[in-house]
Amino acid sequence: MRKRSSVRPGKKSFKRLFAGVILILIICVSFGAFFVSAHEKSGTDDIVYKYYKSIEIHPGDTLWNIAEDTMTDEYSSVAEYVQVLKDMNNLHSDDIQAGQNLIIAYNDTAYLE
Repeated sequence: MRKRSSVRPGKKSFKRLFAGVILILIICVSFGAFFVSAHEKSGTDDIVYKYYKSIEIHPGDTLWNIAEDTMTDEYSSVAEYVQVLKDMNNLHSDDIQAGQNLIIAYNDTAYLE
């Protein structure tokens, strides 16, 4: 005579499956916590946002002077930024006139704690 188990085979399989899923979740959370803390955090973490604004050209302004005043760190030279300004404003030469508007890009930094 065979002895019957008090737990049906379906329930036993479900318990093993449930335990396996829980074990996999614990492993995933553990690795996730490791990867999150694996990089070094410095007190100067920041995000740089690029914005655009329109400025009015005043008498005596030159494209070069405006570029020197508004150039961001991402450009290696004023000449490079002058070309970016020309492209951004569809200018074919360096000539600008008082009263004309010029679109410039500027960066703003948000500091993370």
